[in-house]
Amino acid sequence: MAEAYFAKQPSPAEIEKRVEGFQSWLEIDLDAITHNLEEVRRKVGVEVIPCVKTNAYGHGLVPVVAHMMTLGVDRFLVAKLWEARQIREARLDCTVINMDPLFTDEQYSEVVHLDVTQTVYQTETASRLGKAAIEQGKTASLWVKIDTGLGRVGVRWGEAVALIEQIAKIPGLRIDGLFSTMSEDAQLDHIQVDRMKQISAKLDSMDISYGIRSMASSNAVLHAPYTYLDAVRPGVILFGLYPERMDMGQGVDLRQAFTLKARIEQVKIVEVGESLTYSRRFVAPKKMQVGTLHIGYSDGYPRGLTQKGLVRVKGMIKPNLGTVSVNHILVDLDGTGAQVGDVVEAISRRGENDAFTLSERAEIMTYTLMVGMNILMPRVYIRNDEPVALSEPRLVN
Repeated sequence: MAEAYFAKQPSPAEIEKRVEGFQSWLEIDLDAITHNLEEVRRKVGVEVIPCVKTNAYGHGLVPVVAHMMTLGVDRFLVAKLWEARQIREARLDCTVINMDPLFTDEQYSEVVHLDVTQTVYQTETASRLGKAAIEQGKTASLWVKIDTGLGRVGVRWGEAVALIEQIAKIPGLRIDGLFSTMSEDAQLDHIQVDRMKQISAKLDSMDISYGIRSMASSNAVLHAPYTYLDAVRPGVILFGLYPERMDMGQGVDLRQAFTLKARIEQVKIVEVGESLTYSRRFVAPKKMQVGTLHIGYSDGYPRGLTQKGLVRVKGMIKPNLGTVSVNHILVDLDGTGAQVGDVVEAISRRGENDAFTLSERAEIMTYTLMVGMNILMPRVYIRNDEPVALSEPRLVN
């Protein structure tokens, strides 16, 4: 089913033709994602269940899931019901674990109808899920979320066994997993893992089936092997982004998967002393050539890169000039020979303007950078150095 998704995509020539009209777009290197997935698999030695929430951290949900399925991934986590719906509408037959809370009978029915695994941590939720399953003549899959210490969401660890015992008796349900989220505190993390092990041991003694246990997300994959248990749930590192500088050098070689590209909209000569952008934030120290890119913080290029950004033009690193506005940035084109329509790498995959470096310059996390990429921005997917898929969302009235 996953390869069928790519077979239905426009041809490489057709994709390249469409890209000629793009003002800005994300280019996603699927081979980099392959590399990162294999690096994580090598390190952890257990099942890798990618967390692809928030539009696969800005990389585009459906093409990313389809690609990972070709690499043998069967289970994925999403944070929103609409993400699960998108995967099913693309006819991808993987296991989808939904972390979104449900509030209406229609939502419970949809989850069952779509064969989505639902996160549960309350008796009422389990009962409503079971009822929807019985009505459709199905058995609904669920994962139980356990709060082992983070204090965010889930059944409290001391109450988990009793809840799971109740859920196991509800008709129409099957428990396929227990999971929790680490606090990322060295002392508490150990306690959290011990609590999960105590819960599973008690369930084993009661002969209650619970599927797999999972606790480790990206941070724990890099720093805490004792958290791996039966499966890990990395997210952003699968796309080649280290969350923090301390995450480098942890035995996982990551390759950034995305490049943010934009075309030059206008080229002009600016005289010495002439000011540019809001609040006259840049005043030309000399006569210079300046280019305008039709890309700004509404597209995902961080406002925090005002007076700090770097772009790659014709192989040269050049600075942003002045304010990052909603739809525009200005860049220094001196010495580049760049013209209207030329492609600029606003964020490159490597070098002085890669995602990690620019995130530091903008004083944000790489997570923040990626989830800020506008979902309506076109995304082009590259495999073996040629375009194999295109995501070109459009607003519908």
